[in-house]
Amino acid sequence: MGSLITRAARWQIYFLPKRRVPFRSLLGTLSISYMASAFLPLRAGELVRAVFLGQRQRIPIPGIVGTILVEKLFDFLAIGVILAVLLVLQANSLPAAAQVAGVSITSVILVGFGFVVALAIWREPTLNLVGFFEQHLPFGLSTRLRLREAAMHFAEGTDSLRDGRLWLLLLGWTAITWLFSVGSTLAGMLSLNVPPDIPMALFVVVLTSTGQAVPSSPGYVGVYHAAATLALTTFGVDTATALGVALITHAFSYGSLVVVGLIALWTGGYTFSDVLKGSRSRGGVAAPVSAEL
Repeated sequence: MGSLITRAARWQIYFLPKRRVPFRSLLGTLSISYMASAFLPLRAGELVRAVFLGQRQRIPIPGIVGTILVEKLFDFLAIGVILAVLLVLQANSLPAAAQVAGVSITSVILVGFGFVVALAIWREPTLNLVGFFEQHLPFGLSTRLRLREAAMHFAEGTDSLRDGRLWLLLLGWTAITWLFSVGSTLAGMLSLNVPPDIPMALFVVVLTSTGQAVPSSPGYVGVYHAAATLALTTFGVDTATALGVALITHAFSYGSLVVVGLIALWTGGYTFSDVLKGSRSRGGVAAPVSAEL
């Protein structure tokens, strides 16, 4: 619940300095999107929040999608930092495969984040570089992918990264958000008398978060539990207890989000039909893109 509030506060910063979106609207929309993702597959809640916020605040949807993508990159940056800390703390006890995967994932995250920073600060040169690669794609992929056009619209969500003062707020809210995630994992471990081990909790957070990065089942049912169980058993927890910790942590985390999402849906004047329409509004997302061009 704490991370829901901090994520809404961080999302507000992504719209600065061009516009200040009301916090209440962002919190309500974010709550509805998480509730929708608990029932709908393929992370459809992300599309719901882009459509809902665009309708309520009259913001071009491509710009909202850009802020969501930057948000995910900050979360990946947090995962990379956690991985780096974990590799330092448990360099000798983690399996070799996990160490190689950790270094690889961290490297990819840093490269991706570097590209976003370059797109924010050196926008035109970076867009020209993307255009150069696009022109040299084989098999006519350039006309299908339209990478430069996609990067241009994505850049709309990176304006906040041009202000050094906003960086401190973004990094601060990101750190607090992920501390809540680690805290909820530790609470789940304590609920079944698993000793509160920080490296173990960090490994659970890394594996579950990485598993959820790929669109999957509604509410990540099964995906979350498999990742959390694998992480805990790697540190010597028996399978039954590890699965119990995963079930409890997931139920409290996502169960509370569903309750808050339902409240936000009711107080915001939406219906479940609106959520389903929003999750299918890919045409509505594309339309503003064409209009702006």
